Amino acid sequence: MGTNSQKKDILTWLNQTDIPLSVISKKSKVSRATLYNWKTNATKIGNKGADKIISVFKDEIHITTKDINVEGNIKIKHGKEGDGLEAQYIIDLQKDKIESQANKIILLEKQLINKPIVLIGGNIPDWNTIEFDVKTIQSYKSTNCLFSEYQMDDYVKFFNYLGYNPSEARIVWEKHCKYMTSTKTYNKEDFRENSPFVNINESGDLISNHSSTMDFFETNIKDNIVSALQVAKCVYVHKNGSHVLANISVLFDFVNYCSESKIQFLNVN
Repeated sequence: MGTNSQKKDILTWLNQTDIPLSVISKKSKVSRATLYNWKTNATKIGNKGADKIISVFKDEIHITTKDINVEGNIKIKHGKEGDGLEAQYIIDLQKDKIESQANKIILLEKQLINKPIVLIGGNIPDWNTIEFDVKTIQSYKSTNCLFSEYQMDDYVKFFNYLGYNPSEARIVWEKHCKYMTSTKTYNKEDFRENSPFVNINESGDLISNHSSTMDFFETNIKDNIVSALQVAKCVYVHKNGSHVLANISVLFDFVNYCSESKIQFLNVN
């Protein structure tokens, strides 16, 4: 079972390696969506996932290993043969136990007061305080498409930021919705054709296929996680070809297989 120090090694490696996530996913049998969420701190690395990564990429990661001999002499190794850091090893063990207990207490407290559990790097914001220009709602209950339901509170306002008039906005939005609620497997070329207002090269990690989405939900449900907050940058394409930046905050509801997104445009008047 992967220790906290080994999970930190994995996270550091994911953010530094030149190996594509798709290759790591294929070799380790950990879904690309799960790897991306580890990398962006949207979800924590689970024990099973850590073990899969270590079994394949241990040499590349230079994973931390700990040895205890039968005489009770404790040594810690990090890549090379033991350095004899007995005290540090004991400290690390205690830190792991304390962190694990603290996380369990936080989980129980939040479940008892019926509040969503939020996982995000850095400060944890209140969902109701996050500023936005438009909102979307997605449901993932269907097994035949990326979204079983997909709604935006004001698509005319959304596309106005991208230079479209109301009649143009309706055509583009309906085509995009039809694609997202009728296809099961994400394909770059199809996505470009049906969603030309998204810069796929800059925002591709925001898109996933139905299988990886279900894996993301089921993994968190097994870990008793109620919900998670993911924040990412998205690059939209203006009608005139220029790029428009936006923050997208997504609140996932793992219990009901749905999510709510808040989109805030950054470089528009």
